[in-house]
Amino acid sequence: MNRHIGRKFPDGPVSWVSETELRQQIREAIADFPVIDCHDHTMGPEHAPEYKEPIFALIQGYVQSDLMSAGGEPVMQILNDQDVPTEEKWPHFEKIWRRMRHTAYARVTRIVLRRFYGEEELTLASLKRIRGRLLNLRDEKVYRGILDEAGIRCRLVNIWPDLKDFLEGRYKVYPLDRMLIPLPGFHSIKTYQDIERVGAIVGETVTDLEEYLQVCSEIFRRMKDRGCVGFKDQSAYGRTLNYQKATRHQAEALFNEILEDPRNSLGWPQMKPLEDFLFYRFMEMARELELPVQIHTGHMAGIRNDIAKTNAVLMRPVLELYRDVRFDLFHGNWPYLGELLYLAKNYPNVAIDCCWVNIIDPFYTEQLLTNSLFTVPHSKIHAFGADYGDSVEYAAAHLEVARDVVSGALARAVQRGWLKMEEAVEVAADWLFNNPNEFFQLGFSSFHP
Repeated sequence: MNRHIGRKFPDGPVSWVSETELRQQIREAIADFPVIDCHDHTMGPEHAPEYKEPIFALIQGYVQSDLMSAGGEPVMQILNDQDVPTEEKWPHFEKIWRRMRHTAYARVTRIVLRRFYGEEELTLASLKRIRGRLLNLRDEKVYRGILDEAGIRCRLVNIWPDLKDFLEGRYKVYPLDRMLIPLPGFHSIKTYQDIERVGAIVGETVTDLEEYLQVCSEIFRRMKDRGCVGFKDQSAYGRTLNYQKATRHQAEALFNEILEDPRNSLGWPQMKPLEDFLFYRFMEMARELELPVQIHTGHMAGIRNDIAKTNAVLMRPVLELYRDVRFDLFHGNWPYLGELLYLAKNYPNVAIDCCWVNIIDPFYTEQLLTNSLFTVPHSKIHAFGADYGDSVEYAAAHLEVARDVVSGALARAVQRGWLKMEEAVEVAADWLFNNPNEFFQLGFSSFHP
């Protein structure tokens, strides 16, 4: 039962109620709302990490980036080695933990420590106390229980199983999950071996560019038939999002170069016209298959990367041209807030996806969501994606932060009279569940608080 049922919210503006109190009321009301996890990298409990040492268990995922940023890069190998005793790790870990323990990534670790181990502070003593009761995520009941308790009804997963096995039914996606077609491996073509790998998925030998496009089209169609609900592209890690309209002649010349001699290999930016051409053709296939496309924009995992090449505004020509393709732009485009709002406001086929960004920068995300209420139809917001692997306790902890962020954004709007409380709760249900359910055509019944 939803905790807000039976609650009588005040009508009209509530400027006489503090924003903090409103935030708490909304947070309580949405605490058990069902959620679609719009982006994750999960394959099921058999792929979950096996915890043997407490520090290792508490530094999974993104917190490692902040540990490295705080000066821990030289000791990360030690911290990730479960055979090194906790007592030996502690002097290294304590020093860098104290430098970054207030970041949002660190907050996720703190929530995991509190929620799953009952400890409020990360100390050597608390690590010793939890050593004998680390989560067994390979136990299906533990794994699924964490997700169910968090309210995660479905996860959209970007994973890389053997696609031949997937198409032939030998690889089974975890029952909670819906898979995305991993797009970069099909357009980031550098060598003959890359072409051969794609052809082998459906048992075909590729001898020219047209055959390659036909093979890709067949793979995508069959992946949709096997349950894939969209495409996912994270090419921004390795290249600019400035996809340009290359000619077939440009692309074919490069494609033939690597076909003619298996020892040839294309480098960057030499390969850009081929990759751009393929990307545009794949958007045509997305339109034909009526599948949405998720695009990594903004911040990247790890450290030392070029943020300038990942600004979603670089995608404008693609968004403009493929008006019948739905685009789900990731990570709040952090730190480019204004550009993302512009794209979502001006292009009917663009949605804002707040996966990961809730724990990159919660205040930014709260501002993004607040601004979106005034500028963008609220049906175009997808509020949560854990963006972890099979450390599902981190997904649950991330969702706790995301519910706080959603509550904060809506409290601002209610406090200034922009929304009534009942409207705010309805918006939260849409942001967390109904919007992604409809956008990705997942088939769940709508949730009405």
